[in-house]
Amino acid sequence: MDDGAALAELFEHLPVTADWTVGFLTGICTGPNAIAPAAWMAEIVPEGAFDDDPTARTKVDTLARLYGAVAETLRTTPEIICPEPDKPTKEAIDFCTGYLRGARMHETWRNDEAAAAKLLPFEDLANETADASVTTAHRERLGGYVAEMHAYWQSKRQVVNTTPKIGRNDPCPCGSGKKHKKCCLAKQA
Repeated sequence: MDDGAALAELFEHLPVTADWTVGFLTGICTGPNAIAPAAWMAEIVPEGAFDDDPTARTKVDTLARLYGAVAETLRTTPEIICPEPDKPTKEAIDFCTGYLRGARMHETWRNDEAAAAKLLPFEDLANETADASVTTAHRERLGGYVAEMHAYWQSKRQVVNTTPKIGRNDPCPCGSGKKHKKCCLAKQA
């Protein structure tokens, strides 16, 4: 996302940092199922935060575009979404804290022991519970951890066919009144 001025304006009015928000959105987008925008926006924008703000719609649009940018980055190059190891430690802490919050919005994630175990490096960084050598290793591998989690959930997502199956003896969906096998199905053969 290239609109740095819009992002700066957005985060002046929010109680969270940009790094926390990118981490949070990464956790939301990485997870096993879709989280409704109203649910995740409520975690970022406190109720009433944009009341009396004539640019509120612009800020919400900026947040939605940031979500789209995070989703696209995860789809193409997930390992680059997190703060680089040479950035200040606070950026990694904020990112990991946000990531954990986003991950925990997925009930399926919370109930998957293997996926929950993969969150330990994020917890170590967010809580600063590991010793310095472990923290350094986690910081250097943070992009890899994100990519691994994204791949883990991608492999578990099921593609659901929403088109109902039309049986041979069902009425043809074209509306002719004939059985499907005597109408459009016969034309396909």
